[in-house]
Amino acid sequence: MSYRGWEFRLLGPVEVWHGGGRIVLARRAQRCLLGLLLEAGRVVPVSRLLELLWDDDPPAHARGILHSHVARLRGALDPDRTGSRGFRLLLRGDGYVAETDTGAVDVHRFRDLVGRAGLAGPGGRARLLRDALAHWRGPLLAGAATDRVRDRLGAGLEELRLSAIESCVEAELECGRHRELLPELADLVRQHPLRERLIRAYMLALYRDGRRPDALAAYRRARGDFARELGLDPTGDLGEVHDRMVHADRSLDLPPAGMRRPPGPSVVWW
Repeated sequence: MSYRGWEFRLLGPVEVWHGGGRIVLARRAQRCLLGLLLEAGRVVPVSRLLELLWDDDPPAHARGILHSHVARLRGALDPDRTGSRGFRLLLRGDGYVAETDTGAVDVHRFRDLVGRAGLAGPGGRARLLRDALAHWRGPLLAGAATDRVRDRLGAGLEELRLSAIESCVEAELECGRHRELLPELADLVRQHPLRERLIRAYMLALYRDGRRPDALAAYRRARGDFARELGLDPTGDLGEVHDRMVHADRSLDLPPAGMRRPPGPSVVWW
């Protein structure tokens, strides 16, 4: 979908596309300033932009340098300063505001799709969440912001990404895709050994694939990880699922066939 020809990619290496062609922003600072689009339409104080660019250690005359970077970014994206191409970067008081259609920004498209997925049934929810997660090509503002700045700006987004992954695999399980999901879930649990929803989904996929011993072993590994990393056991919910598996509780079996759908494409979890 085109939003007046613009596409701003912040979820991974920063890229700008317009009219089907890529606009090269060679300077890291210019790419970093596109972090303004995380709050498109809102004024971001200069003080926050200095933190974004220099991670709490701005050089002398930082404000003047910032204004120079802004001017170069305007020259690349809004050369006639009218916003006629659908993008404007404006000074407002002691801050700047980036104006464009939020649908042109991958962060906002991701959030919108996740929100819509919450209102859909299992099949539709899985499809919307896969579309949302496809926008992620790597860490937020990769190659532009420092790790500290990225952690500060993107903590909420990263949590939303992980929650979307969890919701996606849960929806796929409701659709009967346990066998197809097993390789993905094994990787996800290795990457995030303390995410209980992922562990539960992995256990359930193994169980429904007729691999109850492996599902119980996955729980034992999780208990060991929790004890070693947190000094705690997993929550009672995960323990309850384990106990139900021990007793072959029929409620853990596949949902009715009418709730399932044919397998879809795999998700690439970067």
